[in-house]
Amino acid sequence: MFKKVLIANRGEIALRVHRACREMGIRTVAVHSTADADAMHVRLADEAICIGPPSATDSYLNIPAIISAAEIAQADAIHPGYGFLSENARFAEIVQEHRITWIGPDPEHIRKMGDKVEAKRTAALLGLPLVPGSDGPIETMEEALAVADIIGYPVLVKAASGGGGRGRPRARPRPPLATTPFISRNIFPSRATSNSRCSAMAMAAPSIWANAIVRCSAATRRCWKKPLRRRSTPPSARAWAKWCVKRFPS
Repeated sequence: MFKKVLIANRGEIALRVHRACREMGIRTVAVHSTADADAMHVRLADEAICIGPPSATDSYLNIPAIISAAEIAQADAIHPGYGFLSENARFAEIVQEHRITWIGPDPEHIRKMGDKVEAKRTAALLGLPLVPGSDGPIETMEEALAVADIIGYPVLVKAASGGGGRGRPRARPRPPLATTPFISRNIFPSRATSNSRCSAMAMAAPSIWANAIVRCSAATRRCWKKPLRRRSTPPSARAWAKWCVKRFPS
């Protein structure tokens, strides 16, 4: 069991890690920029160390400063939270090289899963089911259109690394391939109607409520024709999924 964990993050993320450590009887070390000196995650931590000026590049992304803070505080482990350096394989390696426990995936796994193409190849080698798409980066527009014709429209156009993707609901998209070289089938197409419950649910629910995927995919098509009044604060995707499955159980 760790005695002291340095949390290499800020805000709500750091507070969640701090709460978990407190419940386990582990002391916490908060790192912060000069702008966050009075932040809640700093005030609640057992120890706090300033690691740089307000710019995240010079503080929360400053690897030497974070390692120095861990050594000064004599932390047993570093928890990166999510975002910032949590997906930086080199940072994970540096932490381990300094004989500090890295709370997170192995650097090798971070490198594989941080690239969509490499992640898909790894999943294929393990025999996991995959969403139809390009086997690797797309080099030309002709290749992109050929892949899209094979896998079917609509498609999602994504960067090979990093998060997010750009949906292309039109029949024949022409994506900017210089920045988005990876194509996959969009299995949950949504229409651009702001007052349709299933429009929002269909895009977000799969990653939040996996049990509703199959049933909601059919129900979504029926929901498109049933626009509801707008709400000032849209409910969560989980709420939409529950509503859709309840109304369309088959």
